[in-house]
Amino acid sequence: MAETGLEDRIRGFLAAALRKTGTGNYGSALEDLRAAEVLDRENPEILYNLGICYARTGFFKSAADYFRRILGQPLTFVDVNTVRKLLAYCVILSGGYEEALSILAESIALSPGDSTALNMKGYCLEKTGRHDEAIEVFREIIAGEPDNWNAHNSLAYLLAGQGFDSTEAATLASRAMKAKPLNPAYLDTMGYVCMKRGQARAARDFFKKALALMPDSAEIKSHISELLNTRPGKGV
Repeated sequence: MAETGLEDRIRGFLAAALRKTGTGNYGSALEDLRAAEVLDRENPEILYNLGICYARTGFFKSAADYFRRILGQPLTFVDVNTVRKLLAYCVILSGGYEEALSILAESIALSPGDSTALNMKGYCLEKTGRHDEAIEVFREIIAGEPDNWNAHNSLAYLLAGQGFDSTEAATLASRAMKAKPLNPAYLDTMGYVCMKRGQARAARDFFKKALALMPDSAEIKSHISELLNTRPGKGV
């Protein structure tokens, strides 16, 4: 009877937490989940939802700790590869690119065509200066998923930034932007490609559209500054 009561309490905390996460109230959901964790410290469902809530509230290192605890369990109903990708995502956002690459290698070994894992791998390779390898990863993604616009966008940005084929970069960026014309990252990349091709006026227009959609973006602002420093005159 006591065991049944404990299980009911755990299910009650979980149900309350899931209702709150459904409305975006992650802070309050964390209170319920931590209470549930006190009752059952090894419950993978509790650990998984704690990881999700910590990630949603920007505490990526705490989220990563919970995902690691799940992966350390011998058996769990939670999909291990999903947890591994979530762990890699949190590690990336904590700046651990080399660690994330190691985690992603395990994920990709289990599911070689997983574009989510491959996109993260490409991003990590770019961040660690391994641009040629990153380019090959994004090409691999596009070969398997011709409408993967994130890969198009990332490849375009890399090609332009590394001084490779600017025509190919423009084609890739244009495809991504036409598929999602209000995506500020895609608009920014299109502007970046135009800037690298010496098309200052077009670059300015794309950067302005991107900044209007994402006014707090440091990256877009840095590209605008770069544009201003490479052409005569002032103002954007």
